[in-house]
Amino acid sequence: MAQPRQTSLGYPNIEKLIDSEDFQDVNHSFSKAYQELEKLSKSKGGLKKAKEAKKAMKALENVSELLKELLKVKYRLQEHVAKQKKG
Repeated sequence: MAQPRQTSLGYPNIEKLIDSEDFQDVNHSFSKAYQELEKLSKSKGGLKKAKEAKKAMKALENVSELLKELLKVKYRLQEHVAKQKKG
């Protein structure tokens, strides 16, 4: 029986990341960016900069949560496929 062809959903980099589960580079980049934004949010350089930095920090947190959720979906799908193969 032929394997079904896996189709891309239009986000090849995200798909590759979720498939590989290699988040080392992403974690490093997010951590570094978050630290810089945290410094900006606490600086006295102006209220607008601090406010924008906090928004960007929240965006990084949201992306991290979305990646975690995508992993959960991947595991649920794998479990579902395994159950279907068993019977």
